[in-house]
Amino acid sequence: MINSHTKLRYQRLPAQQSIRVFEAAARHLNFTLAAEELAMTQSGISKQIKALESFLNTSLFIRKGQKIYLTDMGRLFYDRCVEALDCLQHAVDEIQGQTGQLRLQAPPTFACRWLIPRMEQLHNSLPKLSLHIETTWLRSIHDHIQAETNQLVIHACINYPFNNLHAELLREESLFVMVSPSYMARHGDIDCAKDLVGKTLIHTRVDGHIHWEAWAKAMGEEALDTSKGYEFETLDMALSAAENGLGVLVCDLLFALNALRNGRLVIPFKMPIVTGLRYLLLRHLNSSYQPLQQNYRQWLQQQIHQDNQDMTAYLTELGFDNQDQRKGI
Repeated sequence: MINSHTKLRYQRLPAQQSIRVFEAAARHLNFTLAAEELAMTQSGISKQIKALESFLNTSLFIRKGQKIYLTDMGRLFYDRCVEALDCLQHAVDEIQGQTGQLRLQAPPTFACRWLIPRMEQLHNSLPKLSLHIETTWLRSIHDHIQAETNQLVIHACINYPFNNLHAELLREESLFVMVSPSYMARHGDIDCAKDLVGKTLIHTRVDGHIHWEAWAKAMGEEALDTSKGYEFETLDMALSAAENGLGVLVCDLLFALNALRNGRLVIPFKMPIVTGLRYLLLRHLNSSYQPLQQNYRQWLQQQIHQDNQDMTAYLTELGFDNQDQRKGI
């Protein structure tokens, strides 16, 4: 049971409408402007103020000709009314999911290459949302995730076998081999999977060489030694290495789409899509932050849906007509 600060249970409070009228009149120091804001008549404003002054047994305004001023008690009451109305508005916004701080844990590449470029768009869509982003640098695909009630967690994994959090599928990776034109200019064209043998492979360190291993297995390319090559802490670093011509990378199309469109990377030959890791959105079901989380989840889903359309359009431009020939990780 929630304890009230008063035993009278708010029985001596004035009507809410009179509070709204007083706040507007005190803010404008003008009954006419207050009436226009609240869609009331000026006489209606005056009646509400008089009733409030009678209830409080004190004068709230000093009237001098055409101008009005707050009395000392009026100033005190105005300050308290603003605090109370702001608190109520904040509570309503939180319940309706329009405002508040939301903590988001996300893989560093997702934060750097996907979320940050969309922050202004997010602000325009949800202007009252305060998003605190935490990157999970050392998280592996097998981790048991812990989260606070005001946290959403974007977790990349093969599957999430634990039941401590609700898991919602956001998307699955679409893996392709990618390389810079400068690397092929120095080391020869790559026209098929066999041409990768002897090439420098690029990996991310936290999850080992899982993407190259999965891709080689899906292609049946047993001669490809996926144990060798450069290792980097994050996919973002691995992508930068590939863009700078250090080697060949297997990467999710989502994070490389801009680099592919501007020619820093290319997909060197046609290949089936290999489905990689799953990106899950993890959260507590019983949370007072559900409305706030729901608004952000809807925004995420809309953005990812648009991304899927963009990626499909790009693959169609390249002549990939076998998108249904997907091979799992």
